[in-house]
Amino acid sequence: MEAYDIIKGLLFLLVAIIGIPGNLAITGSLSWITCSIFKLLPVELIIWNLSLANTILVITRGLPAALFMLFGTRVNSDAGCRIIIYLSRISRGMAFCLTCVLSCVQCVTLIPPSSKWAHIKHSVPKYTLPVTFSLWLLYMIMEIVGLIFSSSQTNSSNPELVYNYGYCVVIVPSIIVFYVYGFLLFSRDLVVVSVMTLASSYILFILFRHRKQVNDIRNSNQNSDVEIRAAKTVVSLVTMYVLFFGVENTIWLYQIAVSKIIHPMISDVRHFFSICYTVFFPISIIVSNKKIQNVFKCLRRRSTHNGTVSSFP
Repeated sequence: MEAYDIIKGLLFLLVAIIGIPGNLAITGSLSWITCSIFKLLPVELIIWNLSLANTILVITRGLPAALFMLFGTRVNSDAGCRIIIYLSRISRGMAFCLTCVLSCVQCVTLIPPSSKWAHIKHSVPKYTLPVTFSLWLLYMIMEIVGLIFSSSQTNSSNPELVYNYGYCVVIVPSIIVFYVYGFLLFSRDLVVVSVMTLASSYILFILFRHRKQVNDIRNSNQNSDVEIRAAKTVVSLVTMYVLFFGVENTIWLYQIAVSKIIHPMISDVRHFFSICYTVFFPISIIVSNKKIQNVFKCLRRRSTHNGTVSSFP
């Protein structure tokens, strides 16, 4: 086994070790809150879906890559590869889009009461669940290409148009499909990044340039400090997202516009950056979200109490 494969495998394994339990902890905590009070705030509902998407992404993209690079484990059936690639594409797109929705919702939450757009705040709780569900459905339809082009074996006459992940391969049938699909995917991601960047810029504008507006929010809403802290977290998440997926999409644009072939090492780097966000997301949320921290404290107290009781029958 080459040193490059070992380092690459260990990096993917590290992402899986941190990303899977971290995102599952957020999903479980918010599910616990839902069962306790039967209600989630719009931002919390988006975070729940985002942590779910991140979990699926790491399981279907990071973990298989680590297992293949370190142990040679591969998917032996076309059906298995199609399911893994399909789910990874859906979860990747949802993580991308939900981060954008999260920034937009947080942006709307910080609209000052004196603004003519303040009435939009009342519509957010009503439409958050339908929008989230619609996005899942939309990406399930859009990513059907993952079911068509995925395979467990390389059986293409043109190896330059094959994404070989090791555990599975994606075979692009022609150079025309490569260009069309590549630019469509890049254009879609560019639009989403632009929207979330604008929303985050507005949040920063509210927080750092218009102190009076922030004070107005505090005076009109008891939960304003929570909202402002959440807004800062969202800006941090968007910054990380733009960084990681900016690198990924830059590599993607290079592949479709400059190199015009699929280099394995460049694809590996792009593949890795596409899942880096799944590590930093749960860390940021757990550190900043008091509700999730309280769930952990509650579970820890219960565990300690049960241990004490069992020690003295």
